[in-house]
Amino acid sequence: MASIFVKGSMLYVSWYDKIEMKRKNKSTGLKNTRDNMKKAKIFASEFQKALDQKSLSLKNLGIKKNTVGASIEHFLKINSDKHPNTIKGYEHFFEKFTQRFPREENCTAITKLSCEDWLTSFRKTKYQPNTLFGISKILKKYLRFLFEYNYIPMFILNKDVTFKPEVKDIITFTDDDITKILTGLKNKNSNFRTTVYLLLYTGLRPSDIYNLQVENIHLETQTFEYYSPKTKSYFTIPFHPDIIPVLKERIKEVTTGRLLNYKSVKNMGKAFSRYLEDLEITSKHYNLRTFRKTFITTAHECGLDLATVAKLAGHFKITTTEKYYNRLSLKKKSAELTKIVFPKAEEKTEVQTEVQPLQNPAKTAIDPHENSE
Repeated sequence: MASIFVKGSMLYVSWYDKIEMKRKNKSTGLKNTRDNMKKAKIFASEFQKALDQKSLSLKNLGIKKNTVGASIEHFLKINSDKHPNTIKGYEHFFEKFTQRFPREENCTAITKLSCEDWLTSFRKTKYQPNTLFGISKILKKYLRFLFEYNYIPMFILNKDVTFKPEVKDIITFTDDDITKILTGLKNKNSNFRTTVYLLLYTGLRPSDIYNLQVENIHLETQTFEYYSPKTKSYFTIPFHPDIIPVLKERIKEVTTGRLLNYKSVKNMGKAFSRYLEDLEITSKHYNLRTFRKTFITTAHECGLDLATVAKLAGHFKITTTEKYYNRLSLKKKSAELTKIVFPKAEEKTEVQTEVQPLQNPAKTAIDPHENSE
């Protein structure tokens, strides 16, 4: 129970914090008088009711203990609707996190200094910059969760301790390789052929086109609707006229339901890898995501504005397109460079002057006998 005690000439309230599992004291701001003592006791009673309500709220959320393990289970429960790959990332993170903060330990062990020490320890490892950035990113998300549900007091990590992402050069298909890929499709079935054309001409994620339905394709308006598992949203976009013949052929074959026939997105990727091997294109690190990067880069090179490219690619934020994909190619740089115009130097013209021939020195010399009598 919250209680009042006297320290010096002031009244203090004392209570037990169930989150941090320790006793706390705080000044009421009231001097030690009879009237103020009555006020302080009323305050302590109301304060205790608020603490009890807070404890009840945590209990209703299924939080039985304030251990690291309990908080992790709660975090994963809250984020259970995330993409499977995201959840795997969380689980991998907590494997590392619990090596430093054991599951049976109280959450109060998670402090600003302990977290920063843990992050600093990764500097001695051989992890790639983006792996380290991923650890920082999930740690921040987990800490925000701990703050929100009052597992621990709030603090801010020093930005010099956290890791920053490394944006690598974007790998896109070369023009020659695109030609090889499209030419080789003549010998492939309509399922695979349609997959490649959709990925190249729409720039969508493989997971976006995986469940595309025939009923959602409108050839007359050159649009289709799709659901994106990545963003959990529905989109309607136009498609390039060059893929109409391919879509017509595939729709005629399947008639209804799913347009593409793969057991999983992973199988779609394996089919493309085998195709690249058949074409002897094996040294470029291409995969299904390369189609998306190529589409966005090519769209930018052809003059599409960034906002339009973001909408076509299904990005909610234009900054996503700008940060990861708006990397100018050498071709684009050369084209843009010609737009820079500086004043030209004045061209010097030679001024030709008429040179008078020299007179004969003998004639110009004064004849002493001339005009003489």
